[in-house]
This record gives sequence, C-alpha cells and structure tokens, in this order.
Amino acid sequence: MLSNLLYLLPVICIVLGGMVALAAEPFLDNENKHKVLPWISAFFIALGVATLYYAKTETLLNLYAMDPIRRVLCMAILLCALLGVAGLQWTLSREKFKGGEAYGLMMLATSGAMLMTQAIDFVALFVAMELTSFPIYALVGIRRKDVNANEGVFKYFVSGAIFSAIFLYGVSLIYGATGSTHFCGNLLDGRRVIYDLGTLLVIVGLFFKAGAAPMHFWVADVYTGASVAVTGFMAAVVKVGALAALGTVWLGVLVTRSGAEAVWNLAEKVTIMNPSFPLFYVIIVVAILSMAIGAFSGLAQKSVRRILAFSAVMNAGFIVIGLLLPNYYDNGEIQMGPMFYFLVTYAIASAGALTGVAYMSGKDDCKEKLEDLQGAGRRRPFVALGVAVCLASLAGLPPVAGFLAKFTLFTEAFNAGLGWLAIVGFGLSLVAAVYYLRIAYVLFAPKKEDGESKCCCGEGHCCGKFEATYVYLLRFAVAAAAIALLVISVYPSLALIG
Repeated sequence: MLSNLLYLLPVICIVLGGMVALAAEPFLDNENKHKVLPWISAFFIALGVATLYYAKTETLLNLYAMDPIRRVLCMAILLCALLGVAGLQWTLSREKFKGGEAYGLMMLATSGAMLMTQAIDFVALFVAMELTSFPIYALVGIRRKDVNANEGVFKYFVSGAIFSAIFLYGVSLIYGATGSTHFCGNLLDGRRVIYDLGTLLVIVGLFFKAGAAPMHFWVADVYTGASVAVTGFMAAVVKVGALAALGTVWLGVLVTRSGAEAVWNLAEKVTIMNPSFPLFYVIIVVAILSMAIGAFSGLAQKSVRRILAFSAVMNAGFIVIGLLLPNYYDNGEIQMGPMFYFLVTYAIASAGALTGVAYMSGKDDCKEKLEDLQGAGRRRPFVALGVAVCLASLAGLPPVAGFLAKFTLFTEAFNAGLGWLAIVGFGLSLVAAVYYLRIAYVLFAPKKEDGESKCCCGEGHCCGKFEATYVYLLRFAVAAAAIALLVISVYPSLALIG
C-alpha cells in the first residue's frame, strides 16, 4: 500500500493542491484571492516535482505505469502548469475577477493530464481524460459575459462529448475483441476486424484531444475564446497528456496485433512483427494534413492566440511522425524518444510564449493582436526576452531546444526511409517560422505613438504597484521555461535523447 502511495505521490500532491485552493477560496476576500491562491498552487506544483524522484519505474495495479520518459513528461506538465497558474494570476487580478476557483480547476486538470500520461488501461485513460476535460471547459468559459468564450466552451463541450463517445465505443469494441481493457490485450480468434475498428475509433478520439487534423476544427475557436493564459495551458498540458497516451496506445495496438509480449516502458526500443500498414498510412495522412493546415492557416492570422492555435495543429503533425521511428515501415522498430523530446520542447515553448503574451495583452486580452502588441517587448524586456526564446524554439532556430528536436526528428525520418516526409515537414516548418518570427519582431518593433501613455490594465495611468504585486510568479515561470529550453538543448540527455 505504501509503495502505491509513493507511486501516486506526484499526482496526489497536485490534487491536494487543487483541493486546498478550492477549500481556501471562500475564506479569502476578493483582493487576496489572487495574492494567496496562486502561491498555494505553485507550492504544491513544486512539491509534485520533488516527489517525482520517488516514482519508480514500475506499474501500478496494471492501470498506470512510470518510466524515465513518463517522468520527463510529467515534469514538463508541471512546468507548464506553473506557467498557467502564473498567467491566470496576472489575468484574473488585472480584470479584478471576484472568484479564485480557476486555480483549483487548473490543478485538477493538471492531475488528469499526468494520469493520461501514465495510463496503460483504457478505463484508467478515460477517467483521466475526463478529469482533464471538465475543468478545462470551465476555464475556457470563465469570462461568462464574453461572446467568444461562450462560443468556445459550447463548441469544445459538444465536440468533446461526441469524441468521448467515439473513444468509448472504440474501447467497447476492443474489449469485445480481447476480453480486456488493458492496452496490451490478447486478440481472440476471429475478432481482428472488430479490434481494428475499435483501434481506429480510439486513435481518432485521441487525435481530437491532441488537436491533429482533420479533427482540429475546434482548436482555433476554443483557443480564441479562452483567455491567453488558459490557451497556453491547453496548448501544452492537454497536448502532452493526449500525445503521451497516443504513444502508449500505439505500442499496445501493435503488440496486440502481433501477439508479442506486453510493452509499457516508453523508453525501450520495441520490434513489432508484421506491422500494420493501414495504420502506417493513417499516421502519414494525419501528419501531412496537420502540418500543411497548421502552417498555411497560421500565416493568415492576426491574433496571437489563433496563430498559436494553428501552430498547435501543425506541431501535432510533426509529433505523430515519431510514431513511425526509427524504422516502422521496414522492420517494425519503434522507439519514441525523438517524438517525446519534440513534445516536451513544444509544450514548454508554447506555454511560455502564451504566458508572456498574456502579460502584455491588456485587460480582457483585448490587445493580443499583432498590431496591438507592437513595442510591448520594449516596455517589458525581461518577459519579452523569455517569449522570444520560446518563439525561437517553436521556429526551430539554434541554439534553442526546438532546433535539436526538429533536427533529430527529420534525421530519424530520413534514416527510416521517409525522406520525402522529412522534406515536406522541413519546408512547412520554414513556412511556420515566418509567423513565429513575426510575433517576435512585433514585440520589439518601435512603439506605436498612440499607445505610449497607456498602461497594461488599459486605464490610462501607471499601475506599477499593481504590476509589482502580481508579476513575480509570471516572470519566474517564463524565465524558467526559457532556461529549460536552453538547458535541454545543450544537455538533451536530460530529456532522454542523444
């Protein structure tokens, strides 16, 4: 029993932090809620990071698993959660929001994403998915009088319910074909077709959660409806949970189809006999569609939230290429280290960039369009520099970790006989680099004459005291994200490649 508690200690810390934040919220007055609750959440996030040291490489009741890659993914989730809490503190305090429940909701969503990363059973995965999704619905719609927020939460809730039903129906078919809800079941005689259909539905459900094309239709509207801080949290934490689960399900599907021994350690190289080529083409189509739609659609956007929404779609396409490496097509070899390294760098960079933009976007995020952000980096150079590092990583520029992530992924794709796909991905990444660099350029461009006298809260007077009170956590989190991207670029072995 004690060993089980040690295994779940990181998740327990995050859930406990959420519960403490929710329990303390009614006893704090409106002004102190945004001074106290974010630091309570940050304390429990730090505690969760510390307790990851005690999480051993093993399984828990055949429902959850921990290994070196999952440990790194959980650390990335916790860093992105810290960014989300910091962004929320700044946003809600600037808007004088009377409630503090958002911090508890964000902590609960974080715990769900961690459980998604660790799940090796479909029932456990579904519970984790819903634990992640329901707090996010509330966070997207937290601005109750905002039309965009109402539209975004409606679309996200309805489409999320539909794809959750699709996912569950796929799980029921897999259970009928294997007699088990474990990812690595034993296929019963004559039930291959049922299993293949169930697998397809499950993968489609996870593609929706990851925002990959053609299940990406909700991303731009939901990201635009949410506050910038919540958008950064969704783009990072939810995507890490969904794509980590997709990687684990992918291994389980291939193992089940080939009748091989169960696999749960994501850090190991696995060789699959008789790999499925229809699944290979599904991944190829999703990767190409996601990269193309994300790259070209992002060019036409003026809103930073919409730009990074299509960036999320495009990067989902890059990441799923890692499911086919190092050589799935020829001999069925799978080792997803490059995929998860790319996922970690994307999540940290995306969350860091959007949290920094939340700091500069004005009250109600009304100044998050490119033209409104012009010169904002000159007024707040410390945070803007961190945002620039995150954008450079997203664009794949050296010496930041995003460059090494793309270089490793494309090199492995060439070695796997997918050179044409690597060339397409490289070309589309150059297209996308235009809109990342455009954001960085706008931040440091000369100030607009009509905006020099206005402060961040849009009230036309200095708010230095307000800024000093609520910005410390945000500055620390954005700096930590930028430093993390530089460190894992120099020492990629910390993120389990190289």
